[in-house]
Amino acid sequence: MTTREFLAGSILGSVIALGVPCHTAAQAQTPPPPRIPVEDFFAEADMRSLKLSPDGKSLAFLTTLGTGKVGIALMDLGTGKVDALVAAKDENIKTYFWKGSDYIVYGGDIGGDESPAWRSINIQKRNVVAISEAYRELTRDDANFLNLSDELRFDPHHFMGFGRKEEGSSSIGMYLVDVRDGRRTVVPSYEPSKADSAFFIADNNGVLRVRGHFEGKNYVYEVRPHPTDLFVKVAEFPANDPQWDPVFFAADNETLYLVSSEHSATGSLYAYNVRTRQLGPPLFTSPEVEIDGQFSPFSRYPDFIGVVASYDRSKLYGVTYSPDTTKYHFFDAGREKLQRLLDSALPKTFNLVIGTSQDEKVLIILATSDRDPGTYYVLDLNRTKLMPIGQVNHRIKPDQMQSMQPVQYQARDGLVVHGYLTRPAGSEGKRVPLIIHPHGGPYGPRDFWHFDGDVQFLASRGYAVLQINYRGSGGYGSPFEKAGYKEWGGKMQDDLTDGVKWAIAQGITDEKHVGIYGASYGGYATLAGLTFTPELYRCGANYVGVSDLGLITSWARGRGERGNDLFYHEHVGDSPQYLHDRSPVNFVDRIRVPLLNAYGFNDPRVEIRNWERLESKLKQFGKTYEIILMGNEGHGFQNEGNRIDFYHRLEAFLDKYMWDGPVGHVDMPDPTVIEMPAKQKP
Repeated sequence: MTTREFLAGSILGSVIALGVPCHTAAQAQTPPPPRIPVEDFFAEADMRSLKLSPDGKSLAFLTTLGTGKVGIALMDLGTGKVDALVAAKDENIKTYFWKGSDYIVYGGDIGGDESPAWRSINIQKRNVVAISEAYRELTRDDANFLNLSDELRFDPHHFMGFGRKEEGSSSIGMYLVDVRDGRRTVVPSYEPSKADSAFFIADNNGVLRVRGHFEGKNYVYEVRPHPTDLFVKVAEFPANDPQWDPVFFAADNETLYLVSSEHSATGSLYAYNVRTRQLGPPLFTSPEVEIDGQFSPFSRYPDFIGVVASYDRSKLYGVTYSPDTTKYHFFDAGREKLQRLLDSALPKTFNLVIGTSQDEKVLIILATSDRDPGTYYVLDLNRTKLMPIGQVNHRIKPDQMQSMQPVQYQARDGLVVHGYLTRPAGSEGKRVPLIIHPHGGPYGPRDFWHFDGDVQFLASRGYAVLQINYRGSGGYGSPFEKAGYKEWGGKMQDDLTDGVKWAIAQGITDEKHVGIYGASYGGYATLAGLTFTPELYRCGANYVGVSDLGLITSWARGRGERGNDLFYHEHVGDSPQYLHDRSPVNFVDRIRVPLLNAYGFNDPRVEIRNWERLESKLKQFGKTYEIILMGNEGHGFQNEGNRIDFYHRLEAFLDKYMWDGPVGHVDMPDPTVIEMPAKQKP
C-alpha cells in the first residue's frame, strides 16, 4: 500500500468519537520476531513534521514522495486527498512553515551542508519563488544567503530573516521577506553594531522588541517598552551564564514569557512586562528538571515548545517537563479538561497537541510512546470527532518493541546521574550484551523517554541499551550542566564508565560484553572510551565524532563570532595542554578493540579532518577498524539509502564483535573501507 493510499484510506475510514478508546496496545508482550528488517527502523517516515494551515483545511507534512529525498505532501482534510506539493530531487527539505493558508516557505539541505536555500510556494497555483541561496554549498562570499529569524506567525505574507540584501551586495542586515515575490525590506530597528546578538524576538505585530548581545564580559538583555521606543537594557549577566531564556510575547505585546534560572537551579517560568520592566512572580518551577525546550524529543515538531499557549497567545495553557516521562502542568482548566478527554480516548500513549487551526476548532494530535513512533489524529471540535490520519512509521509494531525504563545511579563523586535502560525481549533474569549509547551535544541536549529508533533497533538484535544523561546534559538544571564544562574525556566520561559498572553490578550484563556507540559528542565519547578506558569495552562505533578537540576550537576562532569563541573557551576548554590530553586521536595506540567509524565529507560541525587525522593514527598503530565515508552527507546521514546502509554495517559489526569470540585485537588483513558514493570533497 502506498503512503497516499494509507493516508487517504485512514482519514476516510473509521471515525472515532472523542472519549472512546480508538486503539488498545497488546496486553501481553510477545517476543519480537527474529531480525526485524533494518529498513523498518530507518527508512524515511511515512509522515512527520505535520503542520496545519491556519484555516484548518489543509495539512502539510514531510515524506519521500517516491523520490528518495524528503519533500512536502499536502492533504485536503475535507476530502482526504493527498498530493505532492514539493518533490525534491537534489536535496532533503528539512524545515517549512505556513504563511497564511496560501503559502508555504521551505528550506532544503544539499549534501548535508546545513545551509538551506529558502523558497516559497503558492499551494493553489504551485508557483515557486526562489528567496535565497544555500551559502555553504555555494562557498561564495557574495552568496545571497538568509537565516530565518522569525516566522512572523500573524503576518500572512512576510517572515523575518538575517542575511545579505541581494547577491553580490556587501550589505548584511535584518529584513522582512515577502513570500509572494521574495523582496526584502530593511527592518529599521536592527542595528549592525549588535550583529553578535544571540537572538531577537519580535512581538505579535512583527516588531523587534527583545534582543540579547555581548557587552564586554557580560551578556545584556534589552527591550523596547513600546514598539517605537529605542532599546533599553533590562538585565545583565556574566557572558557564560545568561540566566534568561525569553520564549514569546503574549497577545497584548507587553507580556513576555521567559524562563529564568536566577532563583531556581532548574529555572522558573515568569511573565515579564516590557512596558513597566517588571518581572512577575514565578508561574511554574519543577525542582527536578527544567521546562522542556528545544532539546525535547518533540523538537522535530517545530510548533511544539515546552511553554504551551493558545494560537493567538491570549491564554497561557501550561508547560511540559520530563523528570522521567513527559508530563503536563496546566494553568488553563479548559485545556486540562481537553487533555483528560484525549488521554481517555488514547490511554496507552502520551498525547501531544502539535498544532491547531487559528480558531482552535481543528487540532492535530500525535499519540506516541517509548514503543510506538506514533499515530496522528485530527480532532474536529465542531463535530467532537477524533479521526486517524496516519502513522509516523507503519512498519513498526509496538508489541514487538521494548519498554524504556528510567534509571539512576550515583557517580563516583556522589552526583546522581539519570538515564534510560532498554532490555531485549526475553532478558529477564539474564545477563546480556550491553551497548552504552551516549547522546550528542553535549551541553543542552539530553535523552528522553520516547520512541528511539536506534535503541529499539539495538534491542531487537539482543542488546540491552543504556542511555546516560551524563553531567553536562541539559534538562537537569544549570549546576548539573555546568558540572560538565571542560570535562570532555574527564568527568563526563567517568559518568559513562560508572554507568557500565552500575549495569554490571545490577546483573544487566557482564564485564566481557559491553560496547559503546554514539554520534557527534557520542562519537567522541566512543573514541574517548576506547582510548582512556581501553579495558572497558569490547568494541566501539563512532558516528561523526570529534577525534581532535583542537579542530573544533580552531574552527570557532576562525568564524570570529563572540558566542562561538566564548562557548569553546568557557565550556569545551581550549588550553593547549587540555586540548592535547582530551583528544582521543593522540592516544590511538591504547585502543585494544575493533572500531567502526562513519563520517560525511560535507559535515559543517565535525569537519572531515577529524577522520583524516584519526585514520592516519589507526594505520600507524595497526588498529582494527572499519570506515564508512559518505561524499554527499554532513553531520549524520540524511539520505535514506545512505542511512540504511550505515545501520546494516553497524549491525554486521556488532554481530561480529559483541558476542562470543576473542576480546581485544582481532586480526584483519586490511581495514575495510566503503565509500558511498564515490569519494567527493566539497
